Amino acid sequence: MPSRPAVPQESEDQRHLRQLRRLLGTSQRPGGSRRGWREAELLELPRLYRHACSLIARLEASGENKHQANEARFLLTRAHAVLYRDREVRRDNLMVRLHRLLFRESPRAIRAEWRLLSATLAFVYGLALIAWFAVSSDLDMAASLLDPSAVEAEIGQLEAVEEGEAFRGNFTFGWGESPTTAGMIMLNNMGVGILFFASALVPPFYLFVLGKNALMVGTYTGVAGHWNQAGSISSILWCHGVLEIQAFILAGTAGLCLVRAWVRPGSWTRRHALQLESKRALVLLAPVFPLLFVAGLIEGFVSPHAPVSLRLAMAGVTGLLLLSWVLLGGRGSAAALVQPGRE
Repeated sequence: MPSRPAVPQESEDQRHLRQLRRLLGTSQRPGGSRRGWREAELLELPRLYRHACSLIARLEASGENKHQANEARFLLTRAHAVLYRDREVRRDNLMVRLHRLLFRESPRAIRAEWRLLSATLAFVYGLALIAWFAVSSDLDMAASLLDPSAVEAEIGQLEAVEEGEAFRGNFTFGWGESPTTAGMIMLNNMGVGILFFASALVPPFYLFVLGKNALMVGTYTGVAGHWNQAGSISSILWCHGVLEIQAFILAGTAGLCLVRAWVRPGSWTRRHALQLESKRALVLLAPVFPLLFVAGLIEGFVSPHAPVSLRLAMAGVTGLLLLSWVLLGGRGSAAALVQPGRE
């Protein structure tokens, strides 16, 4: 009997490409979606993807079998689209997306930046504490740490306070002026928030801005202490300042993320690292202006008019809420944002 022609044996590379082609069959996976995939297929796809990458590298290095290289490259492109496609487009309304951004994504991003935030907070509050201690010990130090005209204005206000009266600093406006003043405060604070973000793009300037504000807080409180009014003015400042100061620092941290993309891109190109860090910066910036809005309302309506006990209670409540939001928000949700050089 005449012998049958030998059937060419399928190579391992051909077998892997056939399996990858089968998994990516468009008739079964419309649009490249992973919906409906079995667990075994989801585990198999990354393995076949890696093999296709290796195959293309080998074929390009050897210059052999261009047809197989083109086929592998085509399948690899489709597999890449399936594996690395962004999250499915959500059709949620604006309020749902804002809620997800503010209460899930932003707290996760803040926790991921805990080192940077902790260093900044330590610098600000440490410098403020040093200024307070120095001025409390020697009033003449105030003019060296703060604008002398501002020191003179504060001393004039302190000397005008009647015995037994609480010092209110610049917070002497009445209830009728509160709505207008609150609006002006919000606009000013949002401008300051933008300044903190922009200054962080030039880190030495950012340190200057942080230091100036820290010295102002410490010096202002230290001067008031010489008239036994440190508690009164502190209750006013921290009534709204718990939210306000932390929002400014958060804005600056968002700017530092962009600097990090340029200085330390890791395994990414600087352009790609900047794209990734821009997303992180946006998520960090998202809560800044809502926080400053709330702080402006408190500064306009509560800080100038409430008794000391209510101001301190407001500072404690806002601080607790802020801490709870940072520590608990987004727990158990989707994975944290990718950070260049750390994955």
